[in-house]
Amino acid sequence: MTESYLTDPAEMLKLAEEAAAAGGDFLRQSFGQAGVLSQAGRDIKLTEDERSQELITKALRERSDLPILAEEGGWLGELANNNALYWVVDPLDGSYNFKNTVPLFAVSIALCKGREPLLGCILDPIRQERFSGGLDLGLAIDGQRVRHVAPKRDLFASGIPTYGDSSVGGLAAIATHLEYWRKLRMIGSAALSLAWVAAGRFDGYSEAGIFWWDVAAGLALVKAVGGSCSVQGDIEEPLVVFAERRQ
Repeated sequence: MTESYLTDPAEMLKLAEEAAAAGGDFLRQSFGQAGVLSQAGRDIKLTEDERSQELITKALRERSDLPILAEEGGWLGELANNNALYWVVDPLDGSYNFKNTVPLFAVSIALCKGREPLLGCILDPIRQERFSGGLDLGLAIDGQRVRHVAPKRDLFASGIPTYGDSSVGGLAAIATHLEYWRKLRMIGSAALSLAWVAAGRFDGYSEAGIFWWDVAAGLALVKAVGGSCSVQGDIEEPLVVFAERRQ
């Protein structure tokens, strides 16, 4: 890998976009033909998760030798130390939606340094809509720069991930957000939820029991538009995440 890929964020973002396209094209063509590898309760693994990840990691490795933290299999290659750059890949965020032909899922790729997401690309394969950006890069949708949108404290996004609390108490904790936000939405994809926060479609997002690969790219996009983000927990364990746009 040339030094420019370590020093030029725009080039790194372009690589993330190309890798996301490789996985997204496959998912779009495979939609409606999900192959279930395993399912236990709310946890599901599809053949499309694995194949999309293979295509994404192949595209990244053609021009980058950085470590990769991926949903399927964890660290690919050596682990990144606290000061090293690494990729974070979720090849199919919203697998349950995909399996049930609900067209709300995404490919999510981030470049991170420690707990800091520097840039991200989230691709909606069905709408062929790409959200990409990062620190000092701003946010672009399909390559068109998006201006900052003032928050309204209107639509708030959340969810109950596989390792989230689905008890009555857990649901009540989510409902408390309605004290501050007018409406609550659960679309089944943390990546898309955060992309829509960055784009101004949603105004805030929070989820407990979510993983780093689900949210890293989306948090980079929210930060790209000046949003506020917090992450509690270790990036290799379930997290508590909050993000919102701000003035």
